[in-house]
Amino acid sequence: MPKQAYYQKMFLLGAIWNWVATSTFIFGYKILFPLFGMSLPVYPVFFLMFLGLCFIFGIGYYWVSKDLTKNHDIVRLGIIGKLIVFVGLSWAGVTGQVHFILIGPGIVDLVFAILYIEFLMTYKKGV
Repeated sequence: MPKQAYYQKMFLLGAIWNWVATSTFIFGYKILFPLFGMSLPVYPVFFLMFLGLCFIFGIGYYWVSKDLTKNHDIVRLGIIGKLIVFVGLSWAGVTGQVHFILIGPGIVDLVFAILYIEFLMTYKKGV
């Protein structure tokens, strides 16, 4: 059972990470982009919709934390999304499209993706 408590906390932390990271940029991008030497988006609606979807994934991780035997497809989608975020931010940082510091959140998402993969590989339903 200690592993169950670990996974519940991991998914709750993953939910909180998504909520905090997305909320920070949803409400603060007009300050943060210039701070990082980046231009504001020409059409912020697309940026904000992406952040909204990331926020919703946090709700999914919260659901997983409440019942580890269900919603494994949310975990699979989350792994794909987090790997895309890591690759996208890394590529954008290396090519100078975003401030290099923004690779940090991508690395956090990579760590969560690895932990979620480990969960799917080891967790048995009903345990």
